[in-house]
Amino acid sequence: MSVLTIRAYKRYATRLPVQLKGGEGTDASGLLIELSQQGARISGLSHSDFEVGEEVAIVTSSGLEFPGNIRWAHDGLAGIRLQRSLHLPEMRELLDLNRAEQPQLDVRYGT
Repeated sequence: MSVLTIRAYKRYATRLPVQLKGGEGTDASGLLIELSQQGARISGLSHSDFEVGEEVAIVTSSGLEFPGNIRWAHDGLAGIRLQRSLHLPEMRELLDLNRAEQPQLDVRYGT
């Protein structure tokens, strides 16, 4: 049985290396794997000492910084609610950055 989940904002799959900077030296590197206008999901965190409600900032390799709060964190994953919604040009910039960071694969079709 499948369950339909209705979400307020469209989510985009990404693979963007980021730093998650928290208070009191709880910085960690990870991979931004999902992005919406109001939130993000980060995997591969080097530690998961983040507490629900903690203020953090998602920092990209190009220096873009997005403040937010931890919604949940466990097993090297964290969900972050952004303190302000991203505007569409900001979303496009992040998605373009994600595409630029991905290596171009040499894919050949046929037999």
